[in-house]
Amino acid sequence: MENLDIIKPDKMIQVAEKKGKDFKKIKTNQIRNFFAAIVSIKNKVEAMDEFIYSEIETELLLLQPKLAYAAGRQNVVRPFKEFMDEIIPSIQKSTDKEKAVINFFNLIESVVAYHKFYGGRDN
Repeated sequence: MENLDIIKPDKMIQVAEKKGKDFKKIKTNQIRNFFAAIVSIKNKVEAMDEFIYSEIETELLLLQPKLAYAAGRQNVVRPFKEFMDEIIPSIQKSTDKEKAVINFFNLIESVVAYHKFYGGRDN
């Protein structure tokens, strides 16, 4: 995926819709558990007086092993893990980290919305 600081909104929505549909076999609570960790990072960013990437970098990178664990337990989570393994490094490669992180939050929120829209499993 391209660097998240330069992704266009229409491309982001296109990716989110495709991934939300692709992930519909994943249980809603599995997506929500992961999303809760992202919301925690988002809240930390929103509380910052000035954006400092290094204050969230570790938490952001640790999302990958957290998903690896979930994918190891439930094979259905593997495509979501692979997606995150693609987009988290795209934040790292971005020049404008703040914009990349904001776009990351927007992308994940959109994926969750489309996941629900396309009938993500409830149990």
